[in-house]
Amino acid sequence: MKDFLIFNYSWVKNSTYMFERLLEYHTGDIVTEKTLDSFVPTSRYKAVIVYLHEPHQLNKINQIIELYMPHAYLIQHDTTDHEHVQAWTRKRPDFIFQRELTADTENPWGCRLFPMHFPMPSLYEEEYQNKTIDVSFMATMTNPRRRPFCEHVLQLMEGSLSHLTWHTRVTPSEVRQPDEFKKVANMSKIGLHYFGNSYDSHRIWELASAKAAIIMPELRLKSTAPSHMPFYSYCVIRDDFQDLEEKILYLLEDDRYKEVANSSFNDYNQNHTPEKCFEKYHQIILENIKL
Repeated sequence: MKDFLIFNYSWVKNSTYMFERLLEYHTGDIVTEKTLDSFVPTSRYKAVIVYLHEPHQLNKINQIIELYMPHAYLIQHDTTDHEHVQAWTRKRPDFIFQRELTADTENPWGCRLFPMHFPMPSLYEEEYQNKTIDVSFMATMTNPRRRPFCEHVLQLMEGSLSHLTWHTRVTPSEVRQPDEFKKVANMSKIGLHYFGNSYDSHRIWELASAKAAIIMPELRLKSTAPSHMPFYSYCVIRDDFQDLEEKILYLLEDDRYKEVANSSFNDYNQNHTPEKCFEKYHQIILENIKL
């Protein structure tokens, strides 16, 4: 008998990192969207982790669970933008990892929920740490609720805060510039963020790792709560962002941004690196499954 059967998207680096690390400590197999249709279990498994969740994939996964391992622990691993728990399997999960877990999350299964945010590698580059950009905002228009914030940033950049050094780029959702973002994040005194499809975002952890002071609305994520993986090292603005100008000027005055940026950088390295994310993930699994 093996420990884990894991259904994973091969192209998702975050989940693949977590699952491959898990199998460094335990026995098991990873089935991806490429191998699912031809997969037939040749072993029994103590636990099943479901991350593949397209309807046709779930149909096959449900058949495998019901035919070969109906009594295995079932873990739903959800890093989608859904705040509420989704019903992926016919069998009730024993517990769920939910990236977008908040105080408002609804859970129709009534099972245990654990928060888990994106494990994002550090973008820190010492050669770019000359902070010549006062404020940066690079965003993809993944959700229309970002539009008013983007328009407000543009007004400040062209109006009352035009004396500052800015770097802004807003692109359609299908366009990203990772190399440009990495350099800009490292060169920025302040990095702006506003919620898109979700509360969690790659950008939060990337800016923190690059030692930029983050300005954004208050996080709703339980993954950053004091009892889990705390992260409070950012400057909070109101959801309507009408205090954004005030907060930018406050952080730039007397170089206050340095304290926030250094604290954010330290928090990332102590609690939010891919290794730290995996340690928390593995701890939860060990505490809730008898392997």
